[in-house]
Amino acid sequence: MSQTDPSSHSQTPTGQRGGRSHLAAGTKLSGDLTVPGLMELLGHADGTIVADGIVIEEGGSVVGELRARSIAIKGSFEGRIVGGDVRLQSGARVSGEITYAKLVIESGAEVNAACSRASQAST
Repeated sequence: MSQTDPSSHSQTPTGQRGGRSHLAAGTKLSGDLTVPGLMELLGHADGTIVADGIVIEEGGSVVGELRARSIAIKGSFEGRIVGGDVRLQSGARVSGEITYAKLVIESGAEVNAACSRASQAST
């Protein structure tokens, strides 16, 4: 019987090692949130979100700070992003500050942010 080393992060580049958590559409959260694994946001959050992976879905929004190895934004975000792989997808509306190891901005994304590349993003 083999076991996965819980401290191993390289096996799950999208951060799904701790499962998935959802903030449902229509939900409003205020405060700081630390989540193991992937955090999917369809509602609205004000505060800091720390996870292995974060996805702001279309219709979702966050005002505050995101910290994760993998961040994808389809909805809206205002604040500070500190991430490894950051993807701003078509339809995303992002303003603030982005620190990243890898940044992809798809055609159709609205971006009004200061972007700086870090050799290793602090997540």
